[in-house]
Amino acid sequence: MREERDEGYIAPSVRIRNAARNPSNRWLHNIMNSTKLESEFGECPVCRRKEIEFKVWRLGDGTIKKYKECPDCLAKYEEEKAAEEKSQREIEVNNTRQDSIKSSGIPPKFLTEGFSSFNKGWQDKALKFCKKYADDFPIDKRPEEYPSLYLWSAKSWGVGKTHLSCAIAHRIFTRWTGEGRSCPRIYFISEPDLFRQIQATYSFNREDQQARESEDDIMRRLTFCDLLILDDVGKETRAKPDFVRKILFTIINKRYDKKLPLVLTANLDADHLKTHLDEPPTEASFDRFFEMIGGESVCMDGLSYRRKK
Repeated sequence: MREERDEGYIAPSVRIRNAARNPSNRWLHNIMNSTKLESEFGECPVCRRKEIEFKVWRLGDGTIKKYKECPDCLAKYEEEKAAEEKSQREIEVNNTRQDSIKSSGIPPKFLTEGFSSFNKGWQDKALKFCKKYADDFPIDKRPEEYPSLYLWSAKSWGVGKTHLSCAIAHRIFTRWTGEGRSCPRIYFISEPDLFRQIQATYSFNREDQQARESEDDIMRRLTFCDLLILDDVGKETRAKPDFVRKILFTIINKRYDKKLPLVLTANLDADHLKTHLDEPPTEASFDRFFEMIGGESVCMDGLSYRRKK
């Protein structure tokens, strides 16, 4: 069936030809009515290379234009363009990296604290272990089946567990160069802050419920991220330990099911961690976490890092 058109309709190709015939449309007129002439050869006016080709055109208004084809200038242009694109890409990657760091939950004190600012000769074994953990962390794929990490000290406080766990996050963020998958999603949260955030959701009014994270939102963020750092586990004694165990089991179990790693720090040895995570005689959370860390942990008992400084 023939398409009906308005009587005033003019096809685009016809409009272009008509415009080209109109001398007032100088640029289009010159291009549409140009003629290629025989090439000339001479010296490049920019880099002075000899015997380069000049393509010659007679434009629609009779003007003669010469366009040089200099390999050296073209190579320099492409090199400068590639460098500019690389620089712009690095800026974009760095901005994304900084946004990821700011939204990771890393405490302000440790936003710029990496391995380099951790004193050498102080907890060297833990430092070496954490560096390797961060350097081996998968960047180009989802870190499924990557082991979890347990940093603990039973009798010491201020030995650098939080600093090292944040340094792990910083090293992983730094290793991401923008290639492959998106920037790793890493979240840091202390156990006390976790429960304060969750309990705060129970008193939300309707407006708060629309604008702020719900308990489900918080749990989803912590269980689906590439790496969760759970700091100061067992630091506070809460009135309802069953509630604590329920929340911790949900986090550990979901990350266990998804084969995603968890970095956990605590002033608890294995036996006390087991009691904190599970109501005896059950060991559901501890048993899963023990498998996630491969049965290995990093003890950091020693003198206070804070007092040493």
